[in-house]
Amino acid sequence: FVLGQGWAISMLLGAIATATAPASTMMTINQYHARGEFVNTLLQVVALDDIVCLVIFSAVMAFINSSKSPSLLSVSLPILFNLAALAVGFACGYFLSKLLTPTRSTDNRLILALAMMLGISGVCATKNVSPLLACMVFGATYINLTQDKEIFRQINTFSPPIMSLFFIVSGMTLDLQVLGKVGIVGVSYFFIRIIGKYLGAYLGALMVGSSKPIRDYLGMALVPQAGVAIGLAFLGQRVLEPEKGNLLLTIILS
Repeated sequence: FVLGQGWAISMLLGAIATATAPASTMMTINQYHARGEFVNTLLQVVALDDIVCLVIFSAVMAFINSSKSPSLLSVSLPILFNLAALAVGFACGYFLSKLLTPTRSTDNRLILALAMMLGISGVCATKNVSPLLACMVFGATYINLTQDKEIFRQINTFSPPIMSLFFIVSGMTLDLQVLGKVGIVGVSYFFIRIIGKYLGAYLGALMVGSSKPIRDYLGMALVPQAGVAIGLAFLGQRVLEPEKGNLLLTIILS
């Protein structure tokens, strides 16, 4: 309202602002070999944080799509598709836990895990649903059924080239001409998001009686924003007019 933006882009920016970058957080923790109560709390919050973000984002996308052609079906279908995606993620996690027996070779384990992930992404893509939530359920189901951390280490060794390509493609879509128009909207997004993260984490930690270090520093540890936010920005761009879509993407990439 203050910066004269429409409901659609404002709600999308608000939804994406809730995301925290799990990869950046994990890399920082690994780099400093950090352990303890703070790290354990942070990891749980980051996982829950992104689940909440994806649910809010899905609701916003459903609202924007329904406002173009309002009907009960247009509102309920995206919600049903997202619930179906969660079921697919759970089913794939369950089947993978049965398929990855101790007799499987290292190569076979990696092939099966990647096939499941690509399958989930493909199914979600056909219905224009974000695969991120389904993949999170997939990973959570598998680890809770098996306690097998080795497959995650294997995927970590495979993922750097994919991550590099993702950020290269993201950089190629950064329109420098739009940067001049981002101005106060982009700066406001940056600072308001940090304030929101810090206050939210501080008040939450205060309410549950967490220790002082967690109250003081958890909010700042939730500031990183990268892969999840960029992926959602690409999805959000599709439902906006070209000019607003480029503005959204440029703010997030910047």
